[in-house]
Amino acid sequence: MFLAYPQVCGAVLLSVTVKGITGKLYSNSMARLKIASFSHKTDIPLCEIKRLHKQASRDIAEALEPYGYYSAHIAKSLSCNKERCHAEYIVTPGKVVNVRRITIRITGPGEKAPFFRESVQQFPLHAGDSLVEGLYEEGKKKILTTAMMHGYVHARFIKHEIVVYRHKQQADISLILKSGPLYRFGETTSKQNIISPALFQRFLPYRQGDVYSFNLLGRLQSDLFATGYFSRVVVEPQFSRIHDREIPVLVRLLPAKRNRYSVGLGYGTDTGANVSFLWKNRILNKFGHKPSLNLQLFGQGSRIKAAYAVPVFDPRYDVLNLSIQSIVDNWQDTRSKLLSLGMSANHNTLKKQYGVGVEYRKERYRVGVTTGDAELLMGSSTWNYIFAKSRIHPKDGVRIGGTVKGAYKAFLSSVDFLQCTVSGKAIITPVDKWRLIGRSTIGATLMTSINDLPPSLRFYAGGEQSVRGYAYKELGPVDASGTVVGGRYLFVSSIELERYLTPMWSLAAFYDAGNAFDDIHAAFKHGVGMGVRMNMPFGQIRMDVARALSTSNHPFRIYLSVGADL
Repeated sequence: MFLAYPQVCGAVLLSVTVKGITGKLYSNSMARLKIASFSHKTDIPLCEIKRLHKQASRDIAEALEPYGYYSAHIAKSLSCNKERCHAEYIVTPGKVVNVRRITIRITGPGEKAPFFRESVQQFPLHAGDSLVEGLYEEGKKKILTTAMMHGYVHARFIKHEIVVYRHKQQADISLILKSGPLYRFGETTSKQNIISPALFQRFLPYRQGDVYSFNLLGRLQSDLFATGYFSRVVVEPQFSRIHDREIPVLVRLLPAKRNRYSVGLGYGTDTGANVSFLWKNRILNKFGHKPSLNLQLFGQGSRIKAAYAVPVFDPRYDVLNLSIQSIVDNWQDTRSKLLSLGMSANHNTLKKQYGVGVEYRKERYRVGVTTGDAELLMGSSTWNYIFAKSRIHPKDGVRIGGTVKGAYKAFLSSVDFLQCTVSGKAIITPVDKWRLIGRSTIGATLMTSINDLPPSLRFYAGGEQSVRGYAYKELGPVDASGTVVGGRYLFVSSIELERYLTPMWSLAAFYDAGNAFDDIHAAFKHGVGMGVRMNMPFGQIRMDVARALSTSNHPFRIYLSVGADL
């Protein structure tokens, strides 16, 4: 390897060459080599260059030791004339030192704790391995972190050493951890007037007397901040107030601004241009209630929804939602006006969501040549599970979910029906920079006649989230006038191949198939296309161009969407 460092030293130009090593050995040596670190400075006296050259062998030797090379030989030379000085180092790293013996002991009250035994067994170095100091430090840190996670907050190493036998190219590792006493959580208090003491206590992921854990304190801080109630959350263990080996905890909270407003102009492939207004109240009272109002106006109709959320059970994940909404929706020859009052209880985590609800609906509609007026008291259940390390840009992952809803004439409803929908999406990365993405949705409705069901509950296909290449809700059974009236059954499936060009940009090709139908033997419709993906921290911005294969003279359609992959 060669690296030249031009350097004015009075009238002298300095350059440095290091040979014989590559990769991490080379980069670490150059980082530790002090003579090289002066490459960007001027007016270095020749005597200073000679001093730095004299200690260069030690600099390089110390840079190689973390990788197990303790017997390196460095041949060095320094040549100077009136205009230039050149320093050259030829490195022979020698044989790597191997670990001969590892001794790890735990002393004190935690000596026989099983989690210590597990962390010792998982130490990243073993007899016969090359001695890598980075792995040694990683193993030490994991043992000490394990101690603190399990309540041994005063744990410390009373012995931690590596003895290197250079002539044998071997090393012995000795670690002795003194666990110290086991500590538990004391009382957790908060001097604030934002939420009630009872609600605050329900956020605690531990109880007084539980084994003390820094991880649980971190979870408490993140859970409180995620509520949106607070602009600042500081969780402080009170070590100065320890009593009977219980550590009190003080939580300092500052309120967030209560109201959040947003006004926007947007465009949705299925709904067209739209104007939106959103108001959210982060916290209405000390019980953590959150009201909100969402208004959307678009070319095909409008949506107004007022909601009221109440934390219940475990307030980190469980919420009771009350809502009232009005929806006016128009597409092709279908018109629908819906008024809805709903109540649902939901459990939401990053990878698991489920809930049950009841909703009163009154919907007036015209579909082609038929009209109707439906009144429903509808029960529902939803669930969604995600198996992936991240929902945003997973290399591999699966999402499955479903909904069951229904109504019965004996309970204030104008029609009997039971409807079930199951959907899934899978992502795999068979080779680097390539992702294979598949999705599918299956739905079925049990009832006498689809004409008695309002269009908001019928199945349609076509559009950005369905079969691309077709217009929004373009696919499904038709009536005598040729109007798509929706069906009792739904099947939609898609396969997509995505190729990353850069970490931000990727291209995709896809094939979609499916339809909504009343006869399970109905033909599927097909569409193909290509798309561009822009990968952002919140998910992907997607633009797709698709064409229908099952209908002649169908135009190309452009679809825009934003969101997480799962």
